[in-house]
Amino acid sequence: MNDASKKTRFLSELSCAFGPTPDTPRSGTITSIGPKECFVKTKAIVIEGQHLHLRVWTPANCWLRLAGRVKYHMERVGFGVVFQDLSDEQLTDLARLVEQLRRQHLARQEEETDDDMAGVTAFN
Repeated sequence: MNDASKKTRFLSELSCAFGPTPDTPRSGTITSIGPKECFVKTKAIVIEGQHLHLRVWTPANCWLRLAGRVKYHMERVGFGVVFQDLSDEQLTDLARLVEQLRRQHLARQEEETDDDMAGVTAFN
């Protein structure tokens, strides 16, 4: 059973910018994110092990600045980042974002369950 309380990464469509400096000149989309890592969909080239700065556009309409190391790269698809060297404030903001995505995921699951049950007729 897929238990969202145990799941650590959630699907997303978050615009982001990234690069080797805080200026973050490249753009992409974070398609999954958790408290420790994320996946950035982009055609830009990065190098495994490279340190990157990330800016994530959150649902609260503000930038969340993060940093990490490229875990893996899939050519013309994107790359995974493991977060590193985050301040307490960044960790708190990231946890808040992940919790918001977790709640959205749970709400979607409940809607799907309700939709599935709508066509079921009970027999006694």
